Amino acid sequence: MARTVKFFALMLAVTGVAGCSLFPTRAPEILTDHDFGPLHAHAPMPHGAPVIVRAKSVAWLSGTAIHYRLLYRDPTAVHVYAQNRWIAPPATLLKARIRWRLGMGPALSARPSAHIERLVIVLLRFDQDFTTPHRAFVRLEAAARLYDETTGRVLAQKTVDLKRRSAPDARGAVIGLSDLARKASAAFAHLVTRHAGVRD
Repeated sequence: MARTVKFFALMLAVTGVAGCSLFPTRAPEILTDHDFGPLHAHAPMPHGAPVIVRAKSVAWLSGTAIHYRLLYRDPTAVHVYAQNRWIAPPATLLKARIRWRLGMGPALSARPSAHIERLVIVLLRFDQDFTTPHRAFVRLEAAARLYDETTGRVLAQKTVDLKRRSAPDARGAVIGLSDLARKASAAFAHLVTRHAGVRD
C-alpha cells in the first residue's frame, strides 16, 4: 500500500513538472510607438501665402508598421518589426513636420488671400535594408509637386532619394528614418519658400 501511494505521488510530481514546461508563463510583449522626434529641434520657416499640404504614400506604407528587408537572404520579402511601430502612418508624420517647418498650425489659415498654394507629396520608400545580418541602411524616397490652387499650374517639383547607414535593429531603423524624414521635410519646405509668390 505504501509503495502504491509513493508511486502515485511520484506521478503527480512528474505531471506537475511537465505541465509547467508545456505551458510556460510568458511576459506580455511591449509595443512601442514612435514619431520623428520633437518639433522644437529646428526653427520653422515663416511662409506668407497659405499652403494646403497633402501627403500620401504607396499602399504598403499606408499603415504604421516599420518595414525592413533582408537583402542578403530574400530581397523581395518585406518584414515588419513586431514590437515597434510608428504612432501614425509615415506620410502623416511627414506632413505634420512640413507644416511645422512652414510655420503653420494644424489647419489652413482662414485669413483671406488671393493666392493659395497646394503641396502634394507622395512617399515612395521608407524602410530599412540589411546587406548582412550586421550591416543595415535606411532609405526614404518621395516626390513633391507645388501647385497654384486657383489655376492648377505646377509651380515647382522635387524628388528626394535619401539614404544613410543605421544600426541593424529596430532602434536603428527609427533613428535613421526619423533623420531622413527631417531632411526631406526641410527640402520640401524649402521648395515652397523658394517659389513663394510665383504667379501665372
